[in-house]
Amino acid sequence: MKTLLGAILLAFSLSVQAEKPDMFRTVVSLQVLCTKGGPELLMKQLLDDYNEKPVHAIDLSSTNNSVNIQLYVTENKNNPSSTFILHNQNVSTSCIFWAAEDYLRTLETESLPAKVPTPQEDA
Repeated sequence: MKTLLGAILLAFSLSVQAEKPDMFRTVVSLQVLCTKGGPELLMKQLLDDYNEKPVHAIDLSSTNNSVNIQLYVTENKNNPSSTFILHNQNVSTSCIFWAAEDYLRTLETESLPAKVPTPQEDA
């Protein structure tokens, strides 16, 4: 019953948001698998169970507000499967988000000239 109610609420909130073209910040509830420490334990488990290896990494750290987060993507195109690992060094926790029976696809596109983003105020 709770799951059905949650799904209805999510569908309603997404349909309301779809009507509004403005961007906004929000926090959503999402169930993930986490472990204390670095992402190595999760990466080893993904390698052992699914033959997934890390293929992408991005540092989402920020010096102005002490955020120290890394995002890793592991995948095995032969399964196919992909997993996203978010590691927060500030609290020494790593969590995985997985895409069941799917894998990350790179959209081939022409690179545009470099551009510097304009500064924006925090909302």
